[in-house]
Amino acid sequence: MLSSIDTLEIRNVLATNPQQSNAPDITTPEQWAEKRAFLKSTLWDLLGTSSNDVIPEAKYTVLEETEKEDYRQLKISYLSEPDEEVRAWLLIPHQHNGASMLCLHGTADIGKDTQIGLGKPGRGWAQFLAQHGFITIAPDHICSGERLVEGEKPYDTRTFYERHPDWSAAGKAVWDGSRALDILETVEGVDKNRIGCMGHSLGGHGTMWVAAFDERVQAAIYSCGLFSLQDNPRRYEFSRDYWYVYIPKLRAIFDQQKETGGLLPVEMYEFAALIAPRPFLNISGMTDKTYGNNETLPAIGLQLNALWDVLGKPEQFAQFLPGMPHDVNHYTRLLSLGWLENWLVG
Repeated sequence: MLSSIDTLEIRNVLATNPQQSNAPDITTPEQWAEKRAFLKSTLWDLLGTSSNDVIPEAKYTVLEETEKEDYRQLKISYLSEPDEEVRAWLLIPHQHNGASMLCLHGTADIGKDTQIGLGKPGRGWAQFLAQHGFITIAPDHICSGERLVEGEKPYDTRTFYERHPDWSAAGKAVWDGSRALDILETVEGVDKNRIGCMGHSLGGHGTMWVAAFDERVQAAIYSCGLFSLQDNPRRYEFSRDYWYVYIPKLRAIFDQQKETGGLLPVEMYEFAALIAPRPFLNISGMTDKTYGNNETLPAIGLQLNALWDVLGKPEQFAQFLPGMPHDVNHYTRLLSLGWLENWLVG
C-alpha cells in the first residue's frame, strides 16, 4: 500500500498558494497568520450558511440521573437552535481531575449511548474519561439517537437540508459542538481553560471541525478519520446527494478538478491545520479501508508537524499510525488518555 508514497502530491499547508507553487514557503508565525486567515475564510465558506443564527441560552434540564461507581451519569436536554432539542450524557466524576471533554460519537444508530459503553467495544470515550476524572458531555449527532426524525432512517439528512438548504452537515456539526461547549461551561467545576474534544470516525470529523473553528477547545484527538481528498477514489462520498450528505459544495469542486487536473483548492486536513498550535493528536489505522487513501497519512503528518514547528510548538502535534483497521483498541485508548492528561490536566 505504501509503495507509491513517493509519487503522491498533496496540498502543502505551508505553501502560500499551492495552486501556483506547492513548495512550502511559510516559515514564520506571521506568514502563517495570513495564510490561516485566508484558509479559515475559505473553509468556513465551504461549510455553507445556516438559515438561523440565533444562539439559545446555555441552560440544560436533567432528565435522568444515575449514580455510578466513578461518576454521576446525567441525561440532559438543551436547545441547539431555538426549536431544536438535543439530548446528551453529562458524566461528572466523583474525583474530578480539573479537565473536561466534549466526546463526539461515530456513525451509530444509538448515537450518544455509544459514549456510555453501549454498542461496539472501545467507543465509550465519555465513560472511559469520566472514570479517569474528566467531566464529559456526549450529545446526539443530528439524525441519530434521540434526534432521529420519526419515519427517517438514521443519518438521513433530508430533513436537515429542508431546514437549512445552504448549510452542510459539517457546518451543523461545528454549530452543535459549540452549543455543547456552551452547556459544558455552565457545569460546576468546569475550567474553561481545560476543555478538550475527541471522537472516533464521524466523531473524529466533528472533533476536527469544532476544534478548527472554536478555540475553546484546548486539546483535540481525532481517531480514524484524517485523510486527503486528492486523487481519493472515495472522495465523492463526502459530497454525495443521498443519505448522510456531508459537504454539498465539494461536488462542484471535484467535478471541476476532474476536468482541469492539478491540486484541489481545498483539503480535509486543512481543517486540522486551523487547530495549530493547540495540542492535536491524530490516530489512524493504516489498514482502515474507510477513507480510500491512507497512504497519504505519513505526508499529512509531516506537513502538520512542520506547521506546529513553525509556530514553536512541535511537541503539541502527534500522529500515531498503527497497523489496525477502523477501530479503537486498548493501547490507543491509553495513548489518548495520556495525551489528554499531559495537555489538559498537567
